[in-house]
Amino acid sequence: MKKKLCIIVTDAVSFNFLMKGQLEYLSNLDKYEITLISGGDEKQIADLESRNVGKYIYFPFSREIDIKKDIYCVCRLFIFFIFNRFDIVVYSTPKALLLGSISSFLTLQKKRIAIVRGRVYENYSGKKRKFFEVLDKLSLMISSKCIFISKSLQQKFIEEKIVNCKKSRVLLQGSSNGLDLSWVSASLDQSVTLNLKSKIGYKESDFVAVCIGRVCIDKGVIELEEIFNSLKDFPDFKLVLVGRLEDEEATSIVKKLSEFDNFFYFDQVSDVRCFFKLANLHLFLSHREGFGNVALEAAGFGVPTFGYDVVGVRDSVCDDVSGKLFPFRGVELIIKEIENYIHSKKELENNFSGSEDWAAENFSSTVVWDAYEKEFNK
Repeated sequence: MKKKLCIIVTDAVSFNFLMKGQLEYLSNLDKYEITLISGGDEKQIADLESRNVGKYIYFPFSREIDIKKDIYCVCRLFIFFIFNRFDIVVYSTPKALLLGSISSFLTLQKKRIAIVRGRVYENYSGKKRKFFEVLDKLSLMISSKCIFISKSLQQKFIEEKIVNCKKSRVLLQGSSNGLDLSWVSASLDQSVTLNLKSKIGYKESDFVAVCIGRVCIDKGVIELEEIFNSLKDFPDFKLVLVGRLEDEEATSIVKKLSEFDNFFYFDQVSDVRCFFKLANLHLFLSHREGFGNVALEAAGFGVPTFGYDVVGVRDSVCDDVSGKLFPFRGVELIIKEIENYIHSKKELENNFSGSEDWAAENFSSTVVWDAYEKEFNK
C-alpha cells in the first residue's frame, strides 16, 4: 500500500523552483500518494498542476503576517487534517512551516517533518527578532524531526537554542534539491541563446555579470546598483539582472539602471541556462540564505559566484573553488575584484576551473533526492 505524503509550502513557486525534479522523482517511485498544499498565483499553480506529480489543494497563504488570513488558514488546515490522515507531513518555507506544524501537531499526524530553508529575520534585531525566533522555536519543537538545508543554518539555530541538536540534521553536504546534472548538460535551443545575445547586444569581448533571483533589498539590489555604477564606464562590462521585483525600492533602482545601455533586466524565467551560458560571473549578494541553489547552478556551468560570507551562502559557494566569498556588504572589495577580471576573462575562468567538478561531486540531485526520500521514511 502506498504511503500518504503531504507537502506544504507557502507559495507554489517553491514547488516549481525549489523542488524542480524532486517531486517527479518521488512520484515516479510509485511508493507515495502525494498531496501538495500551497498558495500562489494562477501561473505558478497551473505550472505545478501540469507537472502531474500529485493532488494539489490551494490554501490562501500569505508570505507577510496577516492575522485574519493566518488564523483562517490554520483553522482550515486543522479541519483538513482532521478528515485526512497522512503517514508523513512535510512543511517548509516560513509561513507554511508555522501553520503546517501547528495544524499537523494538533491533529496528531504520525510523522511531521520541518525542512528549514532559512529565516526571514536573519538581519533583524530586538523584539522583532525575538518574536520570530519564538515562532520558529514552537514550530521546530512540535515537529518530529527538523532537516536544515545547510550546515551554517543549522549551527545558527543550535547556537541560539531555537532547535534541539538531537532533533536536527543536515543531509549530505546540504541543499534541498541538489544540482540536476542532466538539466545542465541537456541541449538548449540555439534560438533562445541567439535571442538573448541579440537583446543584450552581446559581443565576444564582453564581460557579462549576471544576478539571478528575487530582486529586493535583502537580496542585495542596493549593493548591485553600487557595483554597476562603479563599473558601468568599462566598455566591455554588461550587467544582466533576472528575477521578480519584490519591493518599490527594487523597482525604482531597476528603472534607473535600465536607462544605461549596458544594464539589462529580465523578469523571472523558468529556465536560466541561456543566461549562464553567456555569463562570465555570477553575483550573489543575498544578505541571508538557507542554501543558495542558484550558486550551485552557476557552478554547474563553470560560472564563478561572488557573494557574501553569510549563513547559507558560504555553504553553496566553495571559496576559491566555485567562487569567492567577501565580508558582508564588502562592496568595494567586490568591485576591485571584478575590475581585475574584466580584461582577463581567461584568468577568471582558470582560477575557478574546479567549480563544475565540485558541484557534481557534492550535490548531484539524484543523490540528494534519494537522501531526502530515505529520511522521510526513517
